[in-house]
Amino acid sequence: MGWIKVLDSARTLHESGVMEVNAGGKTIALVNVNGKICALDGICPHEGGPLAKGSIENGYLVCPWHGWEFDPLTGKDRYNPARGVTSFPVEVRGDEVYVEI
Repeated sequence: MGWIKVLDSARTLHESGVMEVNAGGKTIALVNVNGKICALDGICPHEGGPLAKGSIENGYLVCPWHGWEFDPLTGKDRYNPARGVTSFPVEVRGDEVYVEI
């Protein structure tokens, strides 16, 4: 599908912030961890929880429904790296944020 602009300003997503965006019909959890913007599939594989409604705790994106934790950089589950969610490449161009789907 290619690169899709998801934010007009990277400053909209503050440090340790999480927000839901749509890119190419996919729900994406956009995360700012230590100044790096990351994009993960926005649906938790456990029971379909909305990851973008979660929070960053100890550097991990925590699902608000049942507490599953995902590495924002890789999408891997903190306690079982064999499972996780898809991570998507992110580019900040000027101040705009793009996700590759």
